[in-house]
Amino acid sequence: MTTADETLAEAPVRLHTVPGVYNLRDTGGYHAAAGTTRWGKLFRSDALHRIDAAGRARLTELGIAHIVDLRGTDERRTAPSLLDGLDARVHHLPVFDDAAPAVQAGVPIGLAPIYDHMVDERGAHLVAAIRVIADAADDEAVLVHCTAGKDRTGLVVAFALRAVGVDRDEVVADYAQTSDNLRGEWADAMLRTFQDRGHHLTPEIVELVTASPAPIMTALLDRIEREHGSVAAYLRAQGLTAAELERLTGALID
Repeated sequence: MTTADETLAEAPVRLHTVPGVYNLRDTGGYHAAAGTTRWGKLFRSDALHRIDAAGRARLTELGIAHIVDLRGTDERRTAPSLLDGLDARVHHLPVFDDAAPAVQAGVPIGLAPIYDHMVDERGAHLVAAIRVIADAADDEAVLVHCTAGKDRTGLVVAFALRAVGVDRDEVVADYAQTSDNLRGEWADAMLRTFQDRGHHLTPEIVELVTASPAPIMTALLDRIEREHGSVAAYLRAQGLTAAELERLTGALID
């Protein structure tokens, strides 16, 4: 029988096709200052409330031992993850307290102001998620997700990758790929949900729900590096220790 490690070594796959999940990706193979990111260590995805038995079996094959759920209480209540029988530890680490980050943040609807708010006010929450990646055992894979797997997940993954020296352009490209993965069935269903709740689909709402524009992440990284010197320094200021940063590098970089 071929093991998960053997499968990943033979044929690394970026985007995994799993029923009920649209944005399940491996972050391996990215170039970094000290090597490349490990395949089969850090995954990202959208929510897991539609995953079926075959999907859970696939997560097991991938070695997923830790699942970091960045959603708030209301999101988890209305769309509970279907993980029964999956031998993985679930870490509920909400970045926001409910499903309306723009309301929580008290900022205009739009990706840039919400991302700025996360950087300014939710840094410790982002670090808590990154700490799980750093502390996972060497043979344990980590899956980080929220609802779409693009905003909260996008910042956690981008900051983790950038902190360990992954090439900036590859970090931005990884973030930007989400909108392509969500285009079609997932995006159409989410926009219908917004309409059903009485929201007019303004360009800002459409962007907020479906988009992951590269310039948004580029501008955010510019801002962090201008104000803090580096993403690693920003995370240190938010509570990540030097030892944790070293473990994070060891976890993610070959």
